[in-house]
Amino acid sequence: MLLGYIGNQRYDHMTNQPAISQELLDFVKSIASESRMGILLLFLDGQERTVNEITEAIGLGQPTTSEHLAVMKRSGVLTSEKRGKEVYYRPDRVRIAQCLEVLSQILKQCCIA
Repeated sequence: MLLGYIGNQRYDHMTNQPAISQELLDFVKSIASESRMGILLLFLDGQERTVNEITEAIGLGQPTTSEHLAVMKRSGVLTSEKRGKEVYYRPDRVRIAQCLEVLSQILKQCCIA
Protein backbone atom coordinates (compact mmCIF):
# COMPACT_ATOMS: atom_id res chain seq x y z
CA MET A 1 0.00 0.00 0.00
CA LEU A 2 1.44 3.38 -0.96
CA LEU A 3 1.06 5.93 1.77
CA GLY A 4 1.21 9.71 1.82
CA TYR A 5 0.79 12.27 4.55
CA ILE A 6 -1.59 15.15 5.03
CA GLY A 7 -0.66 16.80 8.31
CA ASN A 8 0.15 13.91 10.62
CA GLN A 9 -2.37 11.55 8.98
CA ARG A 10 -1.16 8.88 6.57
CA TYR A 11 -3.26 8.33 3.46
CA ASP A 12 -3.48 5.46 0.99
CA HIS A 13 -2.90 6.95 -2.48
CA MET A 14 -5.12 4.34 -4.14
CA THR A 15 -8.25 5.00 -2.06
CA ASN A 16 -7.46 8.43 -0.58
CA GLN A 17 -8.59 6.98 2.77
CA PRO A 18 -6.71 7.26 6.04
CA ALA A 19 -4.29 4.35 6.39
CA ILE A 20 -4.57 2.33 9.56
CA SER A 21 -1.26 1.12 10.97
CA GLN A 22 -0.77 -2.54 11.81
CA GLU A 23 -0.02 -1.41 15.36
CA LEU A 24 -3.47 0.16 15.68
CA LEU A 25 -5.17 -2.84 14.06
CA ASP A 26 -3.42 -5.17 16.51
CA PHE A 27 -4.48 -2.97 19.41
CA VAL A 28 -8.13 -2.99 18.36
CA LYS A 29 -8.08 -6.75 17.77
CA SER A 30 -6.51 -7.34 21.17
CA ILE A 31 -9.37 -5.66 23.02
CA ALA A 32 -12.18 -6.77 20.69
CA SER A 33 -12.61 -10.08 22.53
CA GLU A 34 -15.03 -10.13 25.45
CA SER A 35 -12.57 -12.26 27.42
CA ARG A 36 -9.64 -9.92 26.72
CA MET A 37 -11.72 -6.90 27.63
CA GLY A 38 -12.60 -8.68 30.88
CA ILE A 39 -8.90 -9.19 31.53
CA LEU A 40 -8.18 -5.52 30.88
CA LEU A 41 -10.95 -4.46 33.26
CA LEU A 42 -9.29 -6.46 36.05
CA PHE A 43 -6.59 -3.80 36.12
CA LEU A 44 -8.95 -0.91 36.93
CA ASP A 45 -7.73 -1.02 40.52
CA GLY A 46 -4.17 -0.28 39.36
CA GLN A 47 -2.76 -3.57 40.67
CA GLU A 48 -0.61 -5.91 38.64
CA ARG A 49 -1.64 -9.56 38.49
CA THR A 50 -0.17 -13.00 37.87
CA VAL A 51 -1.57 -15.37 35.27
CA ASN A 52 -3.02 -17.49 38.10
CA GLU A 53 -4.81 -14.50 39.60
CA ILE A 54 -6.17 -13.52 36.20
CA THR A 55 -7.25 -17.10 35.44
CA GLU A 56 -9.13 -17.33 38.72
CA ALA A 57 -10.78 -13.93 38.32
CA ILE A 58 -12.09 -14.48 34.78
CA GLY A 59 -12.97 -18.15 35.09
CA LEU A 60 -11.17 -19.44 32.01
CA GLY A 61 -8.65 -22.25 31.86
CA GLN A 62 -5.01 -21.41 32.36
CA PRO A 63 -3.96 -22.23 28.74
CA THR A 64 -6.78 -20.05 27.36
CA THR A 65 -5.90 -17.21 29.73
CA SER A 66 -2.22 -17.48 28.79
CA GLU A 67 -3.09 -17.23 25.09
CA HIS A 68 -5.22 -14.12 25.70
CA LEU A 69 -2.38 -12.58 27.71
CA ALA A 70 0.09 -13.34 24.91
CA VAL A 71 -2.15 -11.60 22.35
CA MET A 72 -2.48 -8.58 24.62
CA LYS A 73 1.25 -8.47 25.29
CA ARG A 74 2.18 -8.75 21.59
CA SER A 75 -0.13 -5.85 20.77
CA GLY A 76 1.35 -3.70 23.54
CA VAL A 77 -1.79 -3.57 25.69
CA LEU A 78 -0.04 -5.41 28.52
CA THR A 79 3.51 -5.60 29.75
CA SER A 80 4.95 -8.31 31.94
CA GLU A 81 7.76 -8.76 34.42
CA LYS A 82 9.09 -12.05 35.70
CA ARG A 83 9.85 -12.18 39.41
CA GLY A 84 11.04 -15.54 40.63
CA LYS A 85 8.63 -18.14 39.29
CA GLU A 86 5.77 -15.69 38.73
CA VAL A 87 5.08 -13.40 35.78
CA TYR A 88 3.23 -10.21 36.68
CA TYR A 89 1.08 -8.41 34.09
CA ARG A 90 -0.03 -4.80 33.98
CA PRO A 91 -1.48 -2.54 31.31
CA ASP A 92 0.84 -0.31 29.31
CA ARG A 93 -1.12 2.83 30.05
CA VAL A 94 0.97 5.11 27.82
CA ARG A 95 0.63 2.79 24.81
CA ILE A 96 -3.10 2.34 25.39
CA ALA A 97 -3.59 6.11 25.63
CA GLN A 98 -1.63 6.66 22.39
CA CYS A 99 -3.67 4.06 20.49
CA LEU A 100 -6.94 5.44 21.83
CA GLU A 101 -5.95 8.96 20.76
CA VAL A 102 -5.20 7.84 17.19
CA LEU A 103 -8.39 5.78 17.05
CA SER A 104 -10.37 8.73 18.39
CA GLN A 105 -8.95 11.02 15.70
CA ILE A 106 -9.83 8.56 12.95
CA LEU A 107 -13.36 8.03 14.24
CA LYS A 108 -13.92 11.78 14.60
CA GLN A 109 -12.87 12.32 10.98
CA CYS A 110 -15.28 9.72 9.65
CA CYS A 111 -18.20 9.98 12.03
CA ILE A 112 -18.54 13.50 13.40
CA ALA A 113 -19.69 16.23 11.06
